[in-house]
Amino acid sequence: MALEVKNLSISFPHLRVINNFTYQFNQNGLYLFVATNGSGKTSIFRSILGLIHSKNNGITIDDKPMAQMRRSVFYYESSNWFDINMSGMDYLKLIKTQWKSNVKINAVIHFWKMENYVNKSIRKYSLGMKQKLLIALYLISDADYLIMDEINNGLDEDSRKKLLKKLNELSQHKCIIISSHYKDEVYPYADKILTIKDHEVINDNH
Repeated sequence: MALEVKNLSISFPHLRVINNFTYQFNQNGLYLFVATNGSGKTSIFRSILGLIHSKNNGITIDDKPMAQMRRSVFYYESSNWFDINMSGMDYLKLIKTQWKSNVKINAVIHFWKMENYVNKSIRKYSLGMKQKLLIALYLISDADYLIMDEINNGLDEDSRKKLLKKLNELSQHKCIIISSHYKDEVYPYADKILTIKDHEVINDNH
């Protein structure tokens, strides 16, 4: 089983972003995207999920179109996507139901020590609380492919270490595709490093 991207090209009016990106993400391992802001990593993530238009010859999982395998992937771009009138518990229950997950909500809440605020509306959350909820959604989904865009933003150092330890554990049987401003912290855990430079995605040996 693999997530395969073939000849992915992304452009906007008067702006070229990515040229002919072809790559196979295996079912397990941690893939780190290294790129400067505005170079196209988020556009690649959005294109894989069909959130923006792109030119490609197909994005597939196990040779099946992404549209048929949507629940095999989880991507929640930013805590800015949250409806602040909902609670963290609302979101955890929603994702557990939609992804038909067997992961226990209470276990994830305990892992991130969210007990004191998970039932409060998100409008009352700090940035760190929102980010822990965001990560919790990935854990609850239990999806085979987890695409994470700057997932450790807003976390203190201890929480980032805890996250990386968890991602390293998950990468033994899941595919983790991640970008991070704290790339030096992620490097030791990365199985593959993909660098975006001059509209091209370069596969760095690692």
